[in-house]
Amino acid sequence: MEKSSEIKEFKIGYTKKYLIFMSLTIIVFTIAALYFIFNADNLAMDCSLNHRIHCFYNPITYYVLGCVSICFFTILGSLALFKYIKNPLIFTISETGISLPEGFVEWSDILKAYLYNIHGTVLLRIKVKARCAKYLRRNYNMFQKFLASLQEKNTFSYPVSGTDVNIDELYGFVRTRIENVRKKY
Repeated sequence: MEKSSEIKEFKIGYTKKYLIFMSLTIIVFTIAALYFIFNADNLAMDCSLNHRIHCFYNPITYYVLGCVSICFFTILGSLALFKYIKNPLIFTISETGISLPEGFVEWSDILKAYLYNIHGTVLLRIKVKARCAKYLRRNYNMFQKFLASLQEKNTFSYPVSGTDVNIDELYGFVRTRIENVRKKY
């Protein structure tokens, strides 16, 4: 968390510890996927010899599982990792508004903000006015639009638990700014 002396500002980005953990996770899943691909026959043979209940008897299943894991974890995970290394900044909160990856949102366009905990990962959810949400999502691809449809309407979610920001201080600042803007109107 960086604070400038003139204007109070929070720059929320991923920590090096989080990026290292993400790199190690990609490596482990890639090794497991390669093990499935190159040892598919042995894994299927082991299932049939030992008569195990929860395993696959066909080596093609292991091969397909390995290939899907390579595509998902290795390729997509590496692309995400390179994106985070290139720009570890998630969003910036200042006195004038919030600069999200999708664009800038003024405090007057924010309806509410709250913290949401999903299995130990704390997300900052920001609900904005409908016209603002439509503008911010104008460059979304089909997959991003599908993921946005699964969320609460006009809501944007960003992880804050993998960062070095004081979550209570951040949430207090955001809530105070939203309340101050509501009092003006």
